[in-house]
Amino acid sequence: MTANFNARATRVVLNFSHRCALSCEWCYVPFNTARAQRRVVTEVVDRVASLGFQTITFGGGDPFQYSYVGDLARRAKAAGLHVHIDTHGKSLTQSQANTQLVTKAIDIVGLPLDGPSSDVHDGMRSAPGHFDIVMKRLRWLKMIGARFKVNTIVSRRNVDSLAELATHVRELAPWRWSVYQYMPLGPGARVFAAHSLELAEFRSAVSRVRERLGAQGVSILEVADKDSRRSTYPIVHHDGSVFVHSKERADALQPVCSIFDRHARQEIDKACGPERPAAVTRYLPIRSASTG
Repeated sequence: MTANFNARATRVVLNFSHRCALSCEWCYVPFNTARAQRRVVTEVVDRVASLGFQTITFGGGDPFQYSYVGDLARRAKAAGLHVHIDTHGKSLTQSQANTQLVTKAIDIVGLPLDGPSSDVHDGMRSAPGHFDIVMKRLRWLKMIGARFKVNTIVSRRNVDSLAELATHVRELAPWRWSVYQYMPLGPGARVFAAHSLELAEFRSAVSRVRERLGAQGVSILEVADKDSRRSTYPIVHHDGSVFVHSKERADALQPVCSIFDRHARQEIDKACGPERPAAVTRYLPIRSASTG
């Protein structure tokens, strides 16, 4: 499969939006939707592959809350998709079955890390004890040789600890560290006053991170301000509904179509452009390794 990142979207984010074991107040996903149906989600995966996308990111919620996520990942892989799963880690048990899954069928596993300590991270996630769980999962993924990614949301609440967090990330040596400025999108817009962060503050914190990471930062650090992700990939809910981050309203998800519509690809291409450059390199080495 030849990548062309200059024309149109190459990646789909498939969110399980029924429920989540965490209650992150700034999350953009509108939860409490109907329960995911295995048959429908399987058809969504097949449809994503048939429409010519190259990468699928399973998110949520947490895909590992569903017993059939392994089957979905293997199905996506068999269809030629590059498989990326984001998880909060609570449902990702350190079992032999999951060791096989994350090393054989999943190209990248992403976990959240929003601070250098439980005080900062657990406060951001409204989840006491979550920091310890995430660190345990990250060390396990490193031990088994899985390709993993650290995801950090940066807001007014944790920006001052970002440079200290860089020290932890440097020791973990992930495949990628994605640093995202908080964006007031969907339900997360309700806490704008508590989490809003000026772009200049965000960039200043990122500069301090680069200093801490040194040469390692060139290869692992991926930075996204709150506007850079808008309309760069379609977001598909587990029922097949397609949305993009609206070009007109920074706080809104724009409905596009159903992934099952006859002209779904055309509608997505009208609403959504190519992947942002910083994220393209996240997957390029995987493609080279799998096709070379």
